[in-house]
Amino acid sequence: MTIQEILADIFKSFTNLFRRNNIVKDDEGMYYTSSLFGVSPQFNDYGSDIEKITAIFTNPAMLKVISLQCDLFSLGKVYVYQNEKEVKDDIVLKLMNKPNPMQSGSQFLWDYMLWTMIGTSYSYIDSNIAKEDNKLYFLNPAKMEWPSDFNQNKDKLIFSKASEKTLMDTVIKYRYDDGTSLNIPLSKIIINTDLSNGTGNWFKGNSRIDALYKIISNSEAALDAININTRYSGKFLVSGMNDTKDVNKLPMSGNEKEDIESKVNGRKQVHAIKTPVDIKRFVENIGNLKLDEAYRTAYFLIGSMYNIPKDVLEAYLQGSTFENQEKATARHVSYTLQPKGNSFFQSLSSRFGYDLLGKSIIIDWSHLPFMQVFEKDRAATQKTQIDTLSAMLKAGIPIEQCNKFLDTKFTINGQANAGTN
Repeated sequence: MTIQEILADIFKSFTNLFRRNNIVKDDEGMYYTSSLFGVSPQFNDYGSDIEKITAIFTNPAMLKVISLQCDLFSLGKVYVYQNEKEVKDDIVLKLMNKPNPMQSGSQFLWDYMLWTMIGTSYSYIDSNIAKEDNKLYFLNPAKMEWPSDFNQNKDKLIFSKASEKTLMDTVIKYRYDDGTSLNIPLSKIIINTDLSNGTGNWFKGNSRIDALYKIISNSEAALDAININTRYSGKFLVSGMNDTKDVNKLPMSGNEKEDIESKVNGRKQVHAIKTPVDIKRFVENIGNLKLDEAYRTAYFLIGSMYNIPKDVLEAYLQGSTFENQEKATARHVSYTLQPKGNSFFQSLSSRFGYDLLGKSIIIDWSHLPFMQVFEKDRAATQKTQIDTLSAMLKAGIPIEQCNKFLDTKFTINGQANAGTN
């Protein structure tokens, strides 16, 4: 394929942004509708990846949701534990502070959530050894060229180490903007998907953006309508007041039109005219169109697609009660962001062999103020447990039965089955 053909394909993908359905003719001459993206994600689908990136950075509602999610995720703090004890001087902590020469740790986390929300994140790990001079990057899927024959392996089940090694030795070409490229073995890439990777392609997951294309398109159309109406709201239509049934009076001549237009645009405050005229705005009441609501609707629908609570979305849009905002944000971190963080750092722990050393790399947000709402609830729960335990012990109930009832591990003088006094 020539450079001109590649550029033509890219241009076509932009002009057909979110045009989802194509008419396809099968071998028997029958026509049917085929999805542009399909159920199974495709390799080398550069147009699709570019469209998703373009949709994010050109649509205000989409970008606000993506930024909200990425901003929250990037506030996470990375820890290393060994045998349930924190390791404060582990080399991974230094690596995560500066994963590559071009990014800080928080920007690296921001990019992880960005690519994950698009559908699939590809993290390049230069070395399987945790060392300070290692390099970690997130790859742009639109720049990754998979071997054409690799498509037949995308849904194969792997049952042997030999088959896995053959697959991991596959070389991916990463093409830079200047046309040069870098060959990267698949073994150096950690793949994390937003949704399931079991729909026909182990190495590329489906994207929620595929389900949002109509919402994004409607939001774009509403923004276009606001632009058009705003431009026309300053324009007026001036017409004569003559009765249309009166055939004895001639229509307004060209000179008369120019005279009226010059008077309307002039600086005089009072104008004396021979014939009455009617002046109307091109846009009488832009508020009645309620175009601004289309942005809000798109924002909340997109946010809900990514499991962001309404209180969190409102806090970043117009504000909500402080208590509801804190609790909603804390729940969102625990139920949505934490699993995504666990997925990546568990893979990173395995890549560095930390799982064999009894180590684990985790990301946590408990240091942030809004997470203290959980600490308050936890303290209240613990107080209730202690009060209940005291009452049960006074009633003569053995400590082991108390622990079983409360689902706790309390001891008396270091023993969990000590008798009561």
